[in-house]
Amino acid sequence: MPSRSFLIAAFLVILGTAYAAYWHIMAGRLEQGIERWAEEQRGHGLQAGWNDIVIDGFPLRLRARFAAPRLIQREGSLPWSWQADSLTLEAQPWRLTRIGFTGDGPQTARLAGQQIAFDRLEGTVQLDGRGRIREAEATASRLALAPDAGTGMGAGMGGATADRMRLAMRLPEEPPRRHTDPGLFVEADIGGLVVASRQPLPVEGPASLSIRASAMGALPQPPNRQTLSAWRDDGGTLEIQRLTLDWAPLDLRASGTLALDEALQPIGALTTEISGHGPLLQKLVTMGWVRQQDARIAGIAFGLLEKPGAEGRPVLKAPVTVQDGYLYIGPARLAPLPRIAWN
Repeated sequence: MPSRSFLIAAFLVILGTAYAAYWHIMAGRLEQGIERWAEEQRGHGLQAGWNDIVIDGFPLRLRARFAAPRLIQREGSLPWSWQADSLTLEAQPWRLTRIGFTGDGPQTARLAGQQIAFDRLEGTVQLDGRGRIREAEATASRLALAPDAGTGMGAGMGGATADRMRLAMRLPEEPPRRHTDPGLFVEADIGGLVVASRQPLPVEGPASLSIRASAMGALPQPPNRQTLSAWRDDGGTLEIQRLTLDWAPLDLRASGTLALDEALQPIGALTTEISGHGPLLQKLVTMGWVRQQDARIAGIAFGLLEKPGAEGRPVLKAPVTVQDGYLYIGPARLAPLPRIAWN
């Protein structure tokens, strides 16, 4: 009769052989699935390509390594592209719905006439039972934004750099049925932001920006004049749970609701706490961005709404509204807003 140790060893050998077979089967399916996904995307106008792909990671990982990966979306109202030296996708063989990704080396993305270069990209994607993206998070480091010379767009715009940018999104478990149901949760954080402008600015970097928001109602897909109009008419809004901006001398905390008017321009109202507004207003007047008459009215309004804050700095607790192409703080019209040109 075989000994207990022999039976245990035999069981472990069988188990290891079965797992190795399972891993190699899943590795083959992974490569086939990637090729099939790329072919399906071409039908949606997205070109996905790479120079080479290697599947490895045995025994504890399923890993796909891409050489010179690239994504190009030429169709639609907002063409974009991305390319990198390398990209690695990684998952545990027993948890294939959670995928980590890492892009090393120089990378370039182009969007809306702008080119964004960065050194590293890493994050995770969470899939549902049908293979659809349910959650995603990505962090890029050492970013540089500049007008894309290849498009001729953005000629009047300067560039910008940032130490770090994090983007995250989450879809609800069930699609929204009403305009009061969230269709998308988004988060964005930018740190070490420095803007290079051809003209002097009333603020000084580095700056930091953070936002947490929910798009309510069924999302406009793709975002163009027709789908955005339908989303607006159905009651779609952007609910901002938290918005923070630290850009000397300004320190802003806000929350509220934004929507689109008949011309598809932003309108809305925010509840804010602002410090540094006095020095900022004086800079705007000195630079000619705000008329002296408007500044006097704003100064009177600010004085009525100010309260003592930390470190002796006055804090302005006031409603901020976006209406008719202008930004208002309380009753004071502060500055015009750039018009958005939708396709």
